[in-house]
Amino acid sequence: MSDRSTALRPLAAGCALAFLFSAGFARADDYDWFAAAYLWAADISVDSKDASVGLDFNDILDKLEMAFQTHVEVQGDDLGGFMDFTFLGLGDNKAGPFGDAHADLDMTLMDLGMVWSPGAERYSGFEAYGGLRYLDTDFHLVIDPAGPLPTFDTRVNDTFTDLLVGARYRYPLNDHWRLTFMGDVSGGETEGTWSAGVLAGYVTGSHHFIIGYRHLEVEVKANGSTANETLTGPLIAYGVSF
Repeated sequence: MSDRSTALRPLAAGCALAFLFSAGFARADDYDWFAAAYLWAADISVDSKDASVGLDFNDILDKLEMAFQTHVEVQGDDLGGFMDFTFLGLGDNKAGPFGDAHADLDMTLMDLGMVWSPGAERYSGFEAYGGLRYLDTDFHLVIDPAGPLPTFDTRVNDTFTDLLVGARYRYPLNDHWRLTFMGDVSGGETEGTWSAGVLAGYVTGSHHFIIGYRHLEVEVKANGSTANETLTGPLIAYGVSF
């Protein structure tokens, strides 16, 4: 593990403990909760050294091994917190006149952060957030070219913890519809990540129906290999507030 990995461990633990203690001391009836499950129909591409594997969403539906995505958030008058969790596993085999290729990607992405909401109304207006981005990635690519050329075999298999900062703006169009614009960056044990997205939500009572678009880019380095992972595409979600 790198020196910056060791240096970030105490800070990561401190941020997590601060979040847990702040939630523990708060009265439950002072906070609003929101939980959602969503489907992110992302096109996924992974670049490693001079080789690239790209999968569009139609291919992923056929080759997806497992996926789970959820978001949980708690909001007070000024401060809140959230957890966003994504897991996916997929594999792909391609054969052609110039050789065969096999790729596997298992990725767990979790954001844990605190939210500062200075507006008068909860879940509305400008909000800033910061915390941790945890990434566990296992990318394995094997290319077996036809003829006398040697086999290309590369793998990135490691866990990474970054410091995360971001902001979002929620704009209510009327009593039922609202728009959300969001973006964030992280750095630390990865070579850097960033994401941006826009959401449109329809709210009726405690039910939330959400559509939107999100783009995420991640660059990681491990075992002498570098992988650039890109996920981009539309999403749909159903959430409930309580």
